[in-house]
Amino acid sequence: MIKDIKCPYCEEWLDIDHDDGYGYEENETYMQTCEHCNKTFTYTTAILYVYEAEKAPCQNGEPHKLERIWGSPKELFEYKRRCEWCGTEVIIDSEAHKRSVELYLDKLNK
Repeated sequence: MIKDIKCPYCEEWLDIDHDDGYGYEENETYMQTCEHCNKTFTYTTAILYVYEAEKAPCQNGEPHKLERIWGSPKELFEYKRRCEWCGTEVIIDSEAHKRSVELYLDKLNK
């Protein structure tokens, strides 16, 4: 198991106690007591961004790779699809989508 931080006193590794969200805010100073040497130390939190690149063939001449979108109410998603590569959402049949939404709204108004 990977530990979060090394105690600045005894240099033993330990986990930061994040009970109730404590210790996640940047530019704040937090305190914790080491479970090994029982001394209190302070720490700050830094958030790191990690980026991962993926190919997006649809942005380079290939058609979108569309997948069904599941959601509720189903009538709003029946004719929508999302590209697996770039996240673009498209309506595959505008008229059918419009009718589906209208029928759903009519049901709500009854």
